[in-house]
Amino acid sequence: MLKLFSFLFIPVILFTSVAAQATQAVELQPVEATAADNLTLKGDYYALPGDTPHAAVLLMHQFGSNRRSWSDLIPALLDAGYNVLTVDLRGHGETGGKIDWTAAQTDTQTWLSWMRQQPGVRADAISIIGASIGSNLALVGCAADEQCVTAIALSPGLDYFGVKTDTAVTEGLRKRSALLVAAQADGQSSNGIKELVAAARGDIGVRLYAGAAHGTTMLQSRKLQSGLVTLIIDWLNEHTSPSES
Repeated sequence: MLKLFSFLFIPVILFTSVAAQATQAVELQPVEATAADNLTLKGDYYALPGDTPHAAVLLMHQFGSNRRSWSDLIPALLDAGYNVLTVDLRGHGETGGKIDWTAAQTDTQTWLSWMRQQPGVRADAISIIGASIGSNLALVGCAADEQCVTAIALSPGLDYFGVKTDTAVTEGLRKRSALLVAAQADGQSSNGIKELVAAARGDIGVRLYAGAAHGTTMLQSRKLQSGLVTLIIDWLNEHTSPSES
């Protein structure tokens, strides 16, 4: 169904406040995972306090960026009741190594497995959000993992660096869901989304904004930020409950 929208652990305490909701202390943990080729992958894990298992979200940044580029979204995810893992893709940030987009697809599965081993995470309630090449990795990674609930793609393309999304959207996520977001003047992404939607058969949400902002830049726009964050949280809440009932 197509939906169109108009509109080594080192504990550190992070304080967040979103939309005048109650501030809560969240434990931030720098974490590591070992890739299939033994590269050490780096990330930050934000674990909600308490004994109740929560749904979780994996965040994957765009080319040339790093895991801290999601600072405009993480507080809202935590406030909505989601554990969050944001990672440095190989060849970026603290992960190091060489850029290898084929290996990066395997790394996505490594991180999903890591998340399912965490005691505060519901193994059947993990979603992925990505930006640009990270959104292609999110779509392909979620499609390849039958337990992945949904993928949210900010500025995806049909083919970024050989990571192709057509089969992921039309087949892999056909019985699940994906939210595709782009700016109209970001032609490679907006045109790609239109092609994906035309061929899709599953639960696909689409939001095309005016302008040319790309990836996480949309989250930094005063004009777009509030509505985009709300859109993301609403999509996650529609497809998975943050905590067990």
